[in-house]
Amino acid sequence: MASAILSNKLFRRLCIALPLLAALALSYARTFDIYELQTYDWRCRLRGARPVSPDIALIEIADDTLHSIGQWPIDRKYYAALIEILRLSGAKALIFDVLFVEPGPSDSQVTQAARAAGNVYFSLAFKDPRPEGGRNRAGEIIAPTLPEFAAVAKGLGFVNVKADIDGKRRRVPLVIEHDGKRYFHVSFKLLLDLWGVSDKDVTERSGALELPRYGRLPLDDQGCFLVNYAGVWKDTFEHYSFVQILTSYQQVFLNETPDFDLKKLKGKICVLGYTATASHDANASPLEPIYPNVGIHANVMNSLLQKDFIRRCGRLPNLGSVALLAAIVLFLSLKLRPIRAFSATLGVLLTFLLAVMAAFVWTGVWLDLFYPVLLSLAIYTVATLVRMVSEIRKRQVLENELKIASQIQKSFLPESPPECPGIRIAVYMKPAKAVGGDLYAFLRLGEGSVGVMVGDVSGKGTPAALFMAKAVSEFKFSARDRSDPAVVLSALNASISSESTGGLFVTLSYAIFDVTNSRFCLSNGGHLPVVCGRPDGSTELVQAPEGMPIGVLADAVFANFERGLFPGELYALYSDGVSEARNRRADEFGVQALQDSLSRHRHEPPDQILEKTVDALRHFMGKAEQHDDITLIIVKIG
Repeated sequence: MASAILSNKLFRRLCIALPLLAALALSYARTFDIYELQTYDWRCRLRGARPVSPDIALIEIADDTLHSIGQWPIDRKYYAALIEILRLSGAKALIFDVLFVEPGPSDSQVTQAARAAGNVYFSLAFKDPRPEGGRNRAGEIIAPTLPEFAAVAKGLGFVNVKADIDGKRRRVPLVIEHDGKRYFHVSFKLLLDLWGVSDKDVTERSGALELPRYGRLPLDDQGCFLVNYAGVWKDTFEHYSFVQILTSYQQVFLNETPDFDLKKLKGKICVLGYTATASHDANASPLEPIYPNVGIHANVMNSLLQKDFIRRCGRLPNLGSVALLAAIVLFLSLKLRPIRAFSATLGVLLTFLLAVMAAFVWTGVWLDLFYPVLLSLAIYTVATLVRMVSEIRKRQVLENELKIASQIQKSFLPESPPECPGIRIAVYMKPAKAVGGDLYAFLRLGEGSVGVMVGDVSGKGTPAALFMAKAVSEFKFSARDRSDPAVVLSALNASISSESTGGLFVTLSYAIFDVTNSRFCLSNGGHLPVVCGRPDGSTELVQAPEGMPIGVLADAVFANFERGLFPGELYALYSDGVSEARNRRADEFGVQALQDSLSRHRHEPPDQILEKTVDALRHFMGKAEQHDDITLIIVKIG
């Protein structure tokens, strides 16, 4: 039942589609927005400072002011004096980022000065404005402006700033509805008046505010304007001290040289606010952990004056970018080889990162970065794991097939050497892989006579194993009823050369040991010489005079080498996996080491000689990988 369900195509497609849909839903819901905000801050820092309007000036109520004229609350006569000084200096406008909620003893001076100036903006604050349908609405004014101040003000506006989930101030609502009436952010209200735009001409549309003769102001999906911070606090805008302005005016009045040239205030849009240590108006911004609220007014106005906006892409465009990037990464992960898939995925993500950064720097477009990259990495990881599991399963199937192939290959080789009076034989074979290209065979040719063949197919692995099986079968057929090794090799070569072998060939040695007639006869088809060891400990290499590898030329000529056969002699037939075996320093075992082993153990039985020679070979190789098939046959004459 379970296998039937898993084999159902619709079920498998649902298993793929549902997680992807869930992942896209997380993107649409902006579940990881707290991390996306960190990438936004990172982009703001990397792009550097923005152009600053010279018309904006910040007047700070800093530590020097509180030290000179007293602690909070400051006597409002000083505010009245500032309004008068700015009027006389030709300032364009003044925003109070100070809330006047309760009456004070010097309020009449403030109202008189504000009425005379005609360019003063006072502030109020709402309680918890909430986004509803793309607009911000508030049910209560938590800090209203004194009625007498409102009566003489050029304009009123709120100072509310939106705090994101990490506490940083990145957005401000430009419009808040309260009791059916629209209120504007105080800095926005000032610019509307300067541009001659009435409140009723400000049109709210989906994702923007429309202003006549100005254009669109982009808003996010909560109806907020993204504050485009021009730079860090100390390096942007003109900063003036509240107490220094007051003192300089007094110095001018007394005909003294002022500390500050009040002419610098001419034509300025001034914003007054608290910047003293531990001020409640200081909060974190994308650029630094402490940023006075008065600076937000300056940045909002600067962005509007310069038309230098940040626009966050909506949920659907971001969803589209996530889906496209995920599809590309999924395609690369499944279609390319692992290393190329990794490089290609890394290249795609790097390109996406650079494109997102370029869009932010040059056009102010904020496209989500964190979640698309996170999802792409997750898809790459899952796809790679799926491919690994699939490859492991395929490898398991292949290994099982290779085990079967290895057993079949072994069936072509004799399980044990034949028993023959006067001749004792021991054999060792170890393929480099599950199947190999080495081959050997034993033939009983009569009483006291044995034929021993050893060979090595060019190449390795499955093709060599298949060719090896063919070569063994053809050899047994060619050696049947033939007692001349050269004739056997000629027949074998003619048979193999007549058929297509895919460019493979086999080197092969065939020796006949005839103890009845004390005769050793060897023919060679491009194979290694035979090592002969004598009872006195000396050794020599025995090789037939002619012979090419089997399967190269159909008319190749093979010859025999004959010599006498004496009791106590040792003969070693082997493949190049023995002589060319290497250790981790790339040194070769060599034929000399084989000769030394035969000489050293010549008095022992052939099976012990074989075992100790193989042990010496293993000790020489150490932990080095076996790169070729190893075949070794020891023949001892009794």
